[in-house]
Parts: sequence; C-alpha cells; structure tokens
Amino acid sequence: MKNVFFVYILFSIQSWSQASGSSDFSFTLLFDWKFPVENIKLYVYEKNGNYLENVLCITDKETNSITLIGGNHYIVGAKFPTLVCVYQGLVYRKDTILEKNTLFYLITNGMESLTLEEPLFFSEKNNVLEVKRRRKGESFQTEILKHKDLQFLPMPSVDITNEMLRLN
Repeated sequence: MKNVFFVYILFSIQSWSQASGSSDFSFTLLFDWKFPVENIKLYVYEKNGNYLENVLCITDKETNSITLIGGNHYIVGAKFPTLVCVYQGLVYRKDTILEKNTLFYLITNGMESLTLEEPLFFSEKNNVLEVKRRRKGESFQTEILKHKDLQFLPMPSVDITNEMLRLN
C-alpha cells in the first residue's frame, strides 16, 4: 500500500509540470511601398509564457523590409507571440491633418517559433498574415494564409492582450 502511494505522488507531480524551451527565430517582413518602413513600429503581444529575447530588428529602406532575428522562450504548446507592425501615416479630412495608424498582424498557428527563408509580404489587401504548420506525412509543411482583416479569423487563433511590448 505504501509503494502505491509513493508511485501515485511521483506521477501526480510529473503530470502537473510544464515543459519549456528556447529556440532562435529569423524572418523578414516585406512591406508594400505605400508603407515606408521608416514609419513602422514593431510591437509584440506576449502571452501564455511565450516571450522574445535579444531581438534584433534590421530595417532595409532599399527593399522596404524589416528582418527580425532573436530568441524565443516558450512553454510547450504556446504559440509564437503575435507581432503587430504599426504604420504611422497621415490623412487629410476637411482641411485637417489626422494621424492614421494601419496595423499589420503576424499570427502563428501551431508554432512555438518561426524561421522562414522567404519574406512575408504585407500590403493594403494583406494586413493579416497567418503562418500555420501542418503535419504532412513524416514532416511538417508551412502554409501562409493572407487576410484583409482580423474579423476573418476565428478569435481563438488570435492571441491579443491589453499590453504590447515595443521591439524597435
């Protein structure tokens, strides 16, 4: 009886623990020329124990792109943090100049970290990019879905909180 009790305690402690890890990430965000990168600020929603560390943002005005390189600490099962690129522009309304921010979202689904060879392209018609990883046989396939707005995504796939951390 005593041995059964100790075995029960041993397994119950292990079943409540959380696995975590770290990985490196690297990807490039390419923007339509309508949105010059010098007017874009990067923010991230950190959620579910997933946070970025040692992030380097390299802005290239010639290609109108931003490359992000860094490390990601995560709890297994938590998605890569949602990235928000905020373009700060101006509009004219009735002889008044107003600030108009355009938001671009990078959302991952089923990925704890993100490394891509090809750049992700944001434009007026593709404000939301969703990167998914799907199992295909013995390997994984990366799929990039383009959306005009967040309203076309199921809300559980979008990790948004009331705080954002500025990256650049």
